Amino acid sequence: MKTRRLIVRTAAEVFCERGYDGTSTTEILTRSQLTRGALYFHFDSKQQLAEAVASVPGELFVPPDGPVALQCLVDFSLRHAERLATDVVLRASMRLSAEHGTGCAPGAAPHEAELRAVLLRLLQQADRAGELVPGADPAEVTDVLMGFFTNVQPYWAKTTAGLAHRLATLWRYLLPSIATAELLPRLRLRPGRAPQPAGAGYGEETVPAMSGSVS
Repeated sequence: MKTRRLIVRTAAEVFCERGYDGTSTTEILTRSQLTRGALYFHFDSKQQLAEAVASVPGELFVPPDGPVALQCLVDFSLRHAERLATDVVLRASMRLSAEHGTGCAPGAAPHEAELRAVLLRLLQQADRAGELVPGADPAEVTDVLMGFFTNVQPYWAKTTAGLAHRLATLWRYLLPSIATAELLPRLRLRPGRAPQPAGAGYGEETVPAMSGSVS
């Protein structure tokens, strides 16, 4: 199992840097310093290895519970960004998912589809709860958030440290366009911080209201 974990992690590093088509088993073996026999004992092919890298534990797509769907959405997305910044296997799974048409079977790379489903579900819950302003479309907002996660993937091998911070910046500009004026001052841009009671003043981590952004 130790050898298998080493192979998966090393493969994830190469997939992250070069994508599926640019990755060779020779490069994986060179970096891991293992024999080809050790590789084929665990994996029959590069595609099977990619499928192992792309298999993300389901619990990573379970959002936190809370009374405010938008806060749960912010918390979930920021935690996912933090995981991507620290877990090379998770980053590789996202890249493989984004480029599954290049050799990795679509069914073996569910990361993008799973992430999109969670984001959309939370936005739909927020819409039903009256947390979104009229005209804020859950599907369109989901596309914006997915654009963030998929568009940064070419740079993940080198620039992951500030991923959660960049997402928080996106939320700071996006939330005033979708959250109701009553809810906006209560939202927090750090995971685990519950929305404040109605009427509470702005804290250092609240979302600032932007002039003209909220009707």
